[in-house]
Amino acid sequence: MPVKVAFIQLSSCWGCWQSLLDLHEALLDVIPQLDIVFWHTVVDYKFKDLEGLPDGSVDLGLTEGFCRTEEDVHLLKLARQKCKMLVSYGACSTFGGLPALLNLYPIDEALRRKFMEAESVVDGRIPDRVVPKMLDYVKPNPSIVKYDLLVPGCPPEPKLIAEVLTSLLKGEMPKLKERTLCDECPRVKSDVVVVKKIKRDFEGIPDPEKCLLEQGYICMGPATRAGCGAVCPSAGVPCKGCMGPGPNVLDQGAKMLSALASIVDYESVSPEELVKAVKDVVGTFSRFTLPSAIIPRAVTDRRK
Repeated sequence: MPVKVAFIQLSSCWGCWQSLLDLHEALLDVIPQLDIVFWHTVVDYKFKDLEGLPDGSVDLGLTEGFCRTEEDVHLLKLARQKCKMLVSYGACSTFGGLPALLNLYPIDEALRRKFMEAESVVDGRIPDRVVPKMLDYVKPNPSIVKYDLLVPGCPPEPKLIAEVLTSLLKGEMPKLKERTLCDECPRVKSDVVVVKKIKRDFEGIPDPEKCLLEQGYICMGPATRAGCGAVCPSAGVPCKGCMGPGPNVLDQGAKMLSALASIVDYESVSPEELVKAVKDVVGTFSRFTLPSAIIPRAVTDRRK
């Protein structure tokens, strides 16, 4: 009997569903096992179609995206109510994601910039009709509802998706790798890593075999969970951390800052030079996980 599934899209770029489609021929093995009862971004389902289903009647729900509006929160809670098993699918749903860097700014300031002050605006006004209310800041979805499984990635790699879906359809609970990305990265690492210069991604041509962090490029591998196959470092691009914090890591950004501070040669790189070399501290170290960090947003004193 096909498994009843619901695909829930919150505020997002749709990239995680595109990654699902990137299973290509493997979809031919998966689709016949699914009875899709709700996927409002692909088929003309309405919220009332999901609301009308009995509680707990959907076998599996996958949520993509983060809660930016009150409507997102309503849909997320509805998904939890209707689904026996709920899976957080992708970095946005699991940690808050890259768009949640907007937590660095008050929402009224962000809306004013977007709709009234941007250079492309002609006759600006902030939309206020037939639109859901924006939340003041983004919280990670797992702090709003309870999930049964968290699948990170921006987007999750098709191989990981295939492994997760195959296990779930067999009635088995998938297990994420309890290692860091460095453990699955094929690049050669020295026994003792010493960084003598911090480089930006576009500086120089990296050695194709050697650890990128050891060459001075800020690679988030030491603070990031394995599971993506280290696709970025394998292609010569430093890891940006989309798989989220590694095992037993509370704050991915803080962990990476600690790791970097412990391997920099301060006779070659002064603390001032290190700070100057990192142009965007939050965007570099907490790019996908700011709402899940110890300090999840900028705090402003609205009394001033």
